[in-house]
Amino acid sequence: MNLRFLTTVVAFSKHQTLNAAAQTLGLSHSAVSLQIKALEEELQFPILDRSKRPPMLTSQGHALVEHAKRMEGIAGDIRALADGSSLYSRVAVGAVPSTISHLAAPALAAIYAQHPRLEIKLVTGLSHSLLAQVKDGDIDVALVTEPGNQDKDLSITHINTEPFHLIKSRNEPMNDPVELLTSRPFIWFNRRSSPSQQIEKHLQDRAIYVQQAMEVDSFDAVEALVSHNLGVSILPKSARSMEASNLVGLKLDPTPLERSVVLATRAASPRRLFAAAFADVLKSILEGK
Repeated sequence: MNLRFLTTVVAFSKHQTLNAAAQTLGLSHSAVSLQIKALEEELQFPILDRSKRPPMLTSQGHALVEHAKRMEGIAGDIRALADGSSLYSRVAVGAVPSTISHLAAPALAAIYAQHPRLEIKLVTGLSHSLLAQVKDGDIDVALVTEPGNQDKDLSITHINTEPFHLIKSRNEPMNDPVELLTSRPFIWFNRRSSPSQQIEKHLQDRAIYVQQAMEVDSFDAVEALVSHNLGVSILPKSARSMEASNLVGLKLDPTPLERSVVLATRAASPRRLFAAAFADVLKSILEGK
C-alpha cells in the first residue's frame, strides 16, 4: 500500500475537494483522482462517493482516513529515527484544563518551535477520560493528575507536584482555614474530577464537613463565585489566576494537600520520542519559574 496515496486521501478529507487537495500536495487534479482510484482498486471498496457533486468520502473512506493518519504518524516516527534532531507527524495531546495556561500551552508552543513539522491536536477533559483515550489510542499523550492505580498498559512520567490552597474572597473577614471550611458554603469543581475526589478524601480524613453551595465545571467559574463571596473552595495553586481576581489563597496547614501532575502515554506507544521530548520541555518550563 502506497503511503503517498493514503496521504492524498487524508488531504482530501481535510480540504473537501480534489482541487484543494491537489493544490496542497503540489499535484494535478487528475493525479489526485488517479491515486484515490488506485487505492479503491487495491482495497476493493469505494473511498469517494462520486455520485455527489463535489465527491464526498464514503463511510469506509472516513474510516480509512483515521487509519491513514495513524500510519502517517508512525511513518513520521520512523523518519525521526534517522534524524534525532527533529520530530515529524501528527500527534494528539490531552491535558486537564487546570494545566493549560501554565504548562500545556507554553510547552506546546516551545516544542512546536523546535519541531515545526509536527501537527499538534489538543484535547481537553478530565483525567480519567483522557487516560481512557490514551489507552484506546485516540490520543498519544496526556497531561493529567496521577492516577491512583497504576496501569501496566500506561507509561507514567512525573512532571510536577502542586499544592492546593483554600481560596476566599478578599471581602471575607475570616482567615482560619478550618473555620472557613466549616462555616462558609463550599463551591466544588466537578465532583467526578481527580482534584475534587482528592479534596473530598482530604476533608473526610480530617473530619471537616463542608456545606455544598454549588458545583461547576471549570476553575474559572469556581473563582468567579468565590470572588463574589458566595463561598470558599480549594484549588491547585498553579491553576489559579489570583492576580486577575478578588481572591486570597490560604495554606491548608498543618496538613498540606498536593497533587501530582504526570504525562501519560501507552507503554508501547509509537510516540515515545514525542512523549520524551514533551516531558523535557514541561520540566524545563517549571525549572525556569
